[in-house]
Amino acid sequence: MSIEQQLTDIQKAAAEQTAASQALAQTVTAKMGQIDQRVEQSRQKFEKWMADTEAVDIQGEGRYFVELTVNGDKDTFYPVYFQLPMGDETTIQIYRHYDWNNNTSNDPGDFDTTHVASALVILKGQTYPWNGDANYLRTVVNYQRYRECVSGISHKGYVESYKYDPEGVDSPYNGPGIGFRNYRYSSFHLRGGKLKYRIYSNKPITYMLKDDGELADAQNNYLNYKWLARTMHVNNLQNHPENDHGTVYIGYPIPAKGATA
Repeated sequence: MSIEQQLTDIQKAAAEQTAASQALAQTVTAKMGQIDQRVEQSRQKFEKWMADTEAVDIQGEGRYFVELTVNGDKDTFYPVYFQLPMGDETTIQIYRHYDWNNNTSNDPGDFDTTHVASALVILKGQTYPWNGDANYLRTVVNYQRYRECVSGISHKGYVESYKYDPEGVDSPYNGPGIGFRNYRYSSFHLRGGKLKYRIYSNKPITYMLKDDGELADAQNNYLNYKWLARTMHVNNLQNHPENDHGTVYIGYPIPAKGATA
């Protein structure tokens, strides 16, 4: 074989090797692209799952909070209605730092002072009064300073009851009057005056802040009732007797002197 022929064969082999390497590189690039796409899809699915999943969805206990600012009159307490979840016990903490909305803050309330109102109210309970389970609400801690800002605590929400149809049937749920009469929603009252509150719970809960006279529950034709939200004035506050412990109440026992953990 001549040298020229050998050179030609070498060039041909090199070209074939280059083509094979390029084809392999293209195949690897395509495969890497597919892998990257699958990884990205998996990442997006996981991030969506993280965003959409709550502790209760995986039978865990979470920590949820909502922040409410209660406007209106500073001497009026406005009702907040909520329904306790079914199942095991739920804990709710109503918290307010004493200097929130003070006269030096960026969001001052209607109280011209540095120490506005402090509150830590801890409630424990289960489901709503009409449910067939334990259904209760109890106060574990009610400690407030400077100004009272949480009141009206009751398993049965504070409402004014009416007959939906004045000519309709009487029922135990539509007698005229104001009191703790809402069998579907519990309630507490928060003081107005542009005050901020945080409400924590170990389960997700929807809170409905109402003004005086707003509908506190869907009207019921069958039982012929209509329940309207009612506020409380600072000079006429009341908790349900089951939760009436005053504002310096801590329900945890004090350890005996000398006791060790």
